[in-house]
Formats: sequence, structure tokens, C-alpha cells
Amino acid sequence: MERKTSVTYKNEILEKYKREKGGEMSSYLLEPTRKQIKEACMWLLPRRKEKYDEGILNRFFQFKDGENKLYAIERMKGDKFKPIINFLTGETKSTTPANLELISWLIDFKPRPLSIYLKSNLVNKEELKPPVFKYQTGSYLQRAGQLLSKRENEIVDIPETKVIEKTDKSITIISQINPSLKITTIVSL
Repeated sequence: MERKTSVTYKNEILEKYKREKGGEMSSYLLEPTRKQIKEACMWLLPRRKEKYDEGILNRFFQFKDGENKLYAIERMKGDKFKPIINFLTGETKSTTPANLELISWLIDFKPRPLSIYLKSNLVNKEELKPPVFKYQTGSYLQRAGQLLSKRENEIVDIPETKVIEKTDKSITIISQINPSLKITTIVSL
């Protein structure tokens, strides 16, 4: 079984979209337009409310405190949805994490968001914790890839980072957090 990463998350979302043509939302997403994506969001807003969905929507729409979310989506300029259309139609091969999470919400991809998807392949949450070495150096305890301050109990991550793909529209970066956890970040230009 392939280990789950942000790349497999993106690929599985895209595969589900292509396979089901938007599933329950196919009337909006079969041949998506900016207006149809906006209307799909407005229709789903009161209906799809799973544990992490509010965070997904807040990240994409950047709602203000106390703002009427339905009205805010209605006022949103259609240009905000263009990168989603480009990704779904294959015009671009990558999109921002916020766009990808909104797509996962629109097509009801599970598990979502990415952080939950990545945890879904861990048998035991203890696997996330790197082993603590038995020696100390100075005022720090060393862990694989981390320094822990004894006084402040603060963690200082020092990930190894590499650019693995660069196009005119995006940069894909991979960070080795610890021996068993790599994070891929896609930045749209």
C-alpha cells in the first residue's frame, strides 16, 4: 500500500471527480463554470457540515467574524473560482491547498481535509512522534529532526526542504519533517 501524501490526496480527489463527475453535485460540476461552482457552494453551505468543513470554507472564502456566509459567497467575485475550473478541467496540474480542500468539500471526498487524510494511514498516532535519544547536548534534548528546549518546552523544527517541480504557474516543495513524515506544498505563482 502506497503511503498517503499531499500528492496522493490531490490525485485521489481528482480521480473521484473524474469518476463521479462531481457526484451529488454533478449538475453543477459536470462542466463547471464560475457561476455553477458559486451556486454549488451556496446550495451545500447549509447542507454539508461535517467536523472540519467550517475550517475548509473559512480558509477558502476568508469569512469575517459574524458575517453572513451565504451572502459573502453570493458577493464573491467569480474569478476566485477560475483556478478550480482550470484544475478540474486539466488546464493546470496543481492548485492551492485552499482550492483543493474546497473541491474535496464540493465532491464530498473523504477523509478530508489533508491533515485527516494523512493521519488515516497511521495505525497508531504514536508513529508521529519521533524517538527521543538518550543523550543531551547543551540545554537541548535532541529528537530526530527536532530540538526541544528544556526550559521552555518549545519545539524547533528543522525540516529538510527541496523544490521537486517548478512550472510557470506553480512550485512544488517537499519537506522532510521526520523520517516517516514528508509534507508536499504546492505554491501557485
